[in-house]
This record gives sequence, structure tokens and C-alpha cells, in this order.
Amino acid sequence: MDNDYRGWARALWNYLRLGHHLIKSDVVIGLGCHDIRVAERVARLYLEGWAPWILFTGYLGNHTLGKRLWASRNTFLDFQRQGISCLGGVLDTEGVKSFMIQNVKYHYYMDKDKKTPFGKIILVQQPFMERRILATFLRQWPGDKENTQVIVTSPQMDPCDYPNQHVGNMADLIGYMLAVLERIRDYPKKGFQVEQEITPEALNSYQQLLQAGHRPK
Repeated sequence: MDNDYRGWARALWNYLRLGHHLIKSDVVIGLGCHDIRVAERVARLYLEGWAPWILFTGYLGNHTLGKRLWASRNTFLDFQRQGISCLGGVLDTEGVKSFMIQNVKYHYYMDKDKKTPFGKIILVQQPFMERRILATFLRQWPGDKENTQVIVTSPQMDPCDYPNQHVGNMADLIGYMLAVLERIRDYPKKGFQVEQEITPEALNSYQQLLQAGHRPK
């Protein structure tokens, strides 16, 4: 991949990531996917004391259908085999939720049922999903948004380090990012997310990558 492609991909990556600073919170919520590094990030945040509770939920979508998901108890068993045995404060979801909106609302009502008030929440997903996750949360969270503070984070890495045998190559990553940008552009009109400004640099990179033959995935 030449320097132009890398520059456009990096511009999209930088736009889609938020760079939130962590704060001590009430819960860390890992939004499931096929990238185990997201689950590892959740576990690390818990072990570092950023929240007394962690919650994992599944996500079954275009990139995860037919693949192993790290949703709920199996994840904790995997961590225990790796020597991370102190995940004591765990809220576990039953089953796999199919859509991001369902996940957001499910967390809220589960919190109410368990009488565990979450005023500060850390959401964890893949790096290029940070902006979309926040936009969805701000639209779909049924609770008191003014008194709920949300931080979005992800595995800390450079886009060149993202590809691997589980998530695909750089062309796959570009396809994922193009699709996320389209949802950020289109979903506010459908009521799924809050509207966010798309920077000229991100929009130009999107258009250049399309013209180069890349397609949203």
C-alpha cells in the first residue's frame, strides 16, 4: 500500500477515534466483536481499577456472523486460563444481542433490574468504532443522559498494527472504516444516532478510497 493510501486510511482512523481520557467509572462495558483485543482491553481496565464492575455483551453482525464471539461467560473462562482470575465484579449478559441499539437499551434496563446505578460508564469497542458507539449511546440511552457520563475507549494501537488473522488485512480495515463513516453520515436521519460533523479531511479520504476501488464492508 503506497503512502497516499496509508495517509487516507490514517485520516479516517483518526477521525473515527475519539481519544477520550479515562476517568474512574461505575462500570466498563465491552461491546462484543470478533477482536479479542477488545476483551483484553476491558479486562486490563478492570484490573487497573477504572471501575468496580465489568459487563460483556455480544454483537452479531456482518463481521461476526459465523465467527467465534467473546460474549459472556466463555470470555471470563478464557481469562482465567490466562491467569486473570480476579474478575470478581462481573455482570454477565445472557445470550447475544443482535443490534447495537438493542445492546444500549438492554444495558440500561439490566442496570435498573440489578439496582446497580451506573452514572459513569466506560464503553469499549474496536478503535474505528469509537465515534459511532458514542453517537448511538447519546441517541439511544433511555436514562438521564445529563447525569450519565460516558467515556469511549478501545485497544490502543496504530492502524498499521490493527490487521491480523482474525480481523483481516488493511484492505478489510479500510472497508470497515468506510462503512462506519457512511453510518455516521446516514443514521442520524433514521433516528439511530446523534448527528456528528464529518471533517473535510475525513470526507476527502473517504472519497479518495472509494475512487481507488475500496468498498464499504
